[in-house]
Amino acid sequence: MSDESHTNLNPRNISLEEVLDDKKFLGHPRGVGALAAGNFFNSFAWGALYAILIFYLYSPYMKGLGFTQGQAASMITAMGACNSIFGILGSWLADRVLGMRKALIIGNIVKGTAFGVLAIPAFSLTQGRIFAFIALFLMALPIMGASNASLTGQLYRKSESGRRDAAFTIHTIANNIAGLVAPLLVGQIGMKNFHLGFLIAAVAAFLYGAVIFFTQYKYFGPLGEKPIKPLEKGKFKTLFTRFLIVMIIFIGTIVVLVINDVMSFQGVLNIITSATFIIPIAFLTNLMRKDDLTDRDRRRLKPFLKLFSAQIVMALCGTMLTSTVAIFIDQKINRHIFGIEIAPGSVGTIYTIFGLALSPVFVWLWTKTRATHIRTTYKYGLGILFSACGFGLLTIPIILFKDQAPYNLLWMVFYYLFLTFSDNLVWPIGSSLVAKLSPDAYDTQMQTAWGQAGTIGNGIALILFTFYQTADEQVNLFPIMTGLLFITALLIFLFSKNIEKDMD
Repeated sequence: MSDESHTNLNPRNISLEEVLDDKKFLGHPRGVGALAAGNFFNSFAWGALYAILIFYLYSPYMKGLGFTQGQAASMITAMGACNSIFGILGSWLADRVLGMRKALIIGNIVKGTAFGVLAIPAFSLTQGRIFAFIALFLMALPIMGASNASLTGQLYRKSESGRRDAAFTIHTIANNIAGLVAPLLVGQIGMKNFHLGFLIAAVAAFLYGAVIFFTQYKYFGPLGEKPIKPLEKGKFKTLFTRFLIVMIIFIGTIVVLVINDVMSFQGVLNIITSATFIIPIAFLTNLMRKDDLTDRDRRRLKPFLKLFSAQIVMALCGTMLTSTVAIFIDQKINRHIFGIEIAPGSVGTIYTIFGLALSPVFVWLWTKTRATHIRTTYKYGLGILFSACGFGLLTIPIILFKDQAPYNLLWMVFYYLFLTFSDNLVWPIGSSLVAKLSPDAYDTQMQTAWGQAGTIGNGIALILFTFYQTADEQVNLFPIMTGLLFITALLIFLFSKNIEKDMD
């Protein structure tokens, strides 16, 4: 066999054009299939975790860790906020040090380790709580950043908006399949043995890393193999040393203050809350001031910032789903069907069933019908409107039937239906818009900037949870969210033409 033939068979030498022209996965590049599988395991891992984590935190010891409902909600929200904040670091590592593929692999090893720590049984309340704090800290280190979304966007040419929209919707389908299995399986298992549920989540996280590891050369060619803008030789070691010293001093100071009763649990949350606003704003400001941005790049940042503001409100909805709504299901919903009690973490399976049924419809709409020509901002605004309807629906029983809890499970069924329509419009369309608006040299950082809407949303939630702590108090957030979402959707519709004008 000649050297040339041998070279062509080497998957490491697949060209960028071959990757972009690949249509072997349902008419899409095979890299989309690998990333969708990764999304499946990622959603399974997080879905399994969220199906039981909040209940583990506020269940009495020895079954759980005995925190209050408000503390449990705040801890999970704080972890989510830190996860978003450190997402900036993760995307920077992907762009400047690791490359996106290594970032995905290493990031999932760290995540799997975090879930594995929770799988260790609590032999005492102190040990259980220490392990929980260690796990939450590791969960807040998303080394992969926005590498999955960035790699997905790079598998397409900038002009292929319809196919790119469909690719992100395929990811939504993968997420929905995982969302069906994880809460149903782990929700029931976890309520009997939380630690076994956490172990299942850990295995799923490790499988995500394995998928990328074994497909990276054959499906992605040169994409994501190396950092986009690598650091000068030796500079990373210096920066890493400085970062490590700062983190040790910062975390050590907080630990000492807490141990000596100088700082309270709420004090730690206040620090995190402040960071959720300061760091995203600083990150966005720095990104917008890059010297190598073209005039076109700067013009496209205007619609990005407008949509980013709306995304903050949607991110707040996501925070409510994993905390306030979860507690509402546990405390306020009748979960008995045919004499069988459904675990609160398994109720979300209804949400996923709707997602599985409707997501293929949206893929078909964006690729095979005239709906692909609908103004993108209209799709996005309509998604926000559906979320408003969902929270409006939950407002009805807490106002009209306040003293009649537990409420019928049908309230959650219709709430999830509205949220499914919203998800298929807001999340894939939003990610696709960012891929379209991103400067080539800062694609991953733009996806990360988009994710910072979640950071600010978590920060707002942390403030709200200081006023609304119990299940009875937190239901008052439903009408607040309804009004906020309706106003946001209205503004998107009103400014739609101006936003899309700056996109071209």
